[in-house]
Amino acid sequence: MKRCKCIIIAMCLVLVLFASAGLAADKGKVVGVASQHMGNAWNKNAVQAVRDTLGPLGFEINHQDGGGNTTTQVAAVENFVTQGEDYIVVSGGEGGAFNDVSLQAQKAGIPVIAIDMFLKGGITGIMCDNWSGGVQMGIYAVNKMRGEGKYILLDTSGWATLLQRGQAAESVLSAFERVEKIGETREVAATDPVTQGYEITKAALQADPDLKAVLVTWNMPAVGVYNALVELGKVEQVTIVSADTGDDVIGAMLEDGAGDWGFMGQNSYELGTLAAKSVIAVSEGKPVPFAQIGTTYFVTNDDYIKGDIKTVKIQSPEEHWKEVLEPVLGTLEDYIK
Repeated sequence: MKRCKCIIIAMCLVLVLFASAGLAADKGKVVGVASQHMGNAWNKNAVQAVRDTLGPLGFEINHQDGGGNTTTQVAAVENFVTQGEDYIVVSGGEGGAFNDVSLQAQKAGIPVIAIDMFLKGGITGIMCDNWSGGVQMGIYAVNKMRGEGKYILLDTSGWATLLQRGQAAESVLSAFERVEKIGETREVAATDPVTQGYEITKAALQADPDLKAVLVTWNMPAVGVYNALVELGKVEQVTIVSADTGDDVIGAMLEDGAGDWGFMGQNSYELGTLAAKSVIAVSEGKPVPFAQIGTTYFVTNDDYIKGDIKTVKIQSPEEHWKEVLEPVLGTLEDYIK
């Protein structure tokens, strides 16, 4: 019995030594994190998740803020490659702009993890389901417009995830012949999105007072849209349909007399955690999925929330048969006999 106890104790010591060795190996490893800008909750939460997950394990986090400037953010990633950082996380921004530097990092043997984009040379891309979320935006807009009326779309070009949302929303709207888009998609720069959202919406309403909805592919311009509607007294007439979770959007939605507002949301802390876990997996020699999808939401401040908004289920063939086909065709076991 004593011999067994000694063996167990020895095995435990070995496991502790291996765990300590793993932590020691990670201690001093540097993760370069380049964020698009730290002006909203999405970016702050994503970076914080990386810190919270990797910091206690001994990783050093070298965070650089692009300040809303793509050139600055790309330069930060280039510096990470030059400095020989052990891992690179690109957190948000104009996806296509990082393809070349991502390939440089790959050539240098540095794993690149992308949040809110897929990159050439990256080992994994992590985002929410912008396609399904965009469809929910379109469905909400059509319901609020009762299948007819005019709308405008605000977007920031170069951000693939934003484009996906807008395209998915308009794929729904285009199915209704009495729904009309006014003009081309309005461009909003990342450097001053709130002011531009305000100015674009105000000008659109002055030119077309019958506007029924404003679609926005991310949260900060949507705040400017709301400010314009308040100033012009149009919050009851015009529905805001936007994207991205943010304290700014939630705060505005909850104001008295805010009008109807719906947005697709995502959990950037979850996305940042997935990025950090990808770093851990690579450090342990484990594979990571090339595409990772976080939770996608749809949030409204009106009675639409009481409806039955369907989401996509991921099922095995057996699960799908049982739920969908078994009531009509009998059990799968009987069917394949």
